[in-house]
This record gives sequence, structure tokens and C-alpha cells, in this order.
Amino acid sequence: MTDTSTRPARAAATRWDRSALQTSAELLLGLSFAATMAFGGYAAATGQMAVFAQGAGVVFLVTLTCVLVSWFRAVEREERADHRATAPVVPATVPVPLTTAAIAAVDAEYRR
Repeated sequence: MTDTSTRPARAAATRWDRSALQTSAELLLGLSFAATMAFGGYAAATGQMAVFAQGAGVVFLVTLTCVLVSWFRAVEREERADHRATAPVVPATVPVPLTTAAIAAVDAEYRR
């Protein structure tokens, strides 16, 4: 049995918290891909509706770019937040003397 009373609570998972705009863009991405494939296949088979296939392809590429940019920005925000949470806070007013004993301690810890 694990004692959870001394463990800190986990932060809520934010990966599934999406705005309505981002959800709409992701849905449009899937729909435009399906439309591109359908119109493109029909245009290849019959020689008609090539304009619709091209339009759906343009919409697909634009929404793909927007969705990928938003995904990468979300990952960058998470990494920045994780880095800030784990970075040690050293007050700027307290000088840290760098002696040979401190260097030897760091070297010993590194060699372990």
C-alpha cells in the first residue's frame, strides 16, 4: 500500500484542455483531408471536380500549418513551465564563494 498523504498532488493534465478554436481547427483539418482525398480520387477517375480537390487541398495545407504551429507552441510552453519549476532559485544578492573545496565536492559528486 502506498501512503499518498505525504506525496504532493499531481497537476491536472492539460493536454486535453483545448480551446474551441483549436478543436475546430483540428476538426477542419480532418474534414479537409477527407474532402481532398474524395475530390482528388473522383477527379482522377472522371476528370471532373479538379477545382474542388485543389481548393480542399489548400484548406488542408493551411489548417495543417495552423494546427502544427499550435501543437509546437503548446509543447514549448510545457517545457518552459517544467524548466521554471525545476530550476533552482538563487538570490542574486548572496555571493557564492567558489573555493577549491567546493570544486572538489562537485568533482567528487560527478565522478560518483
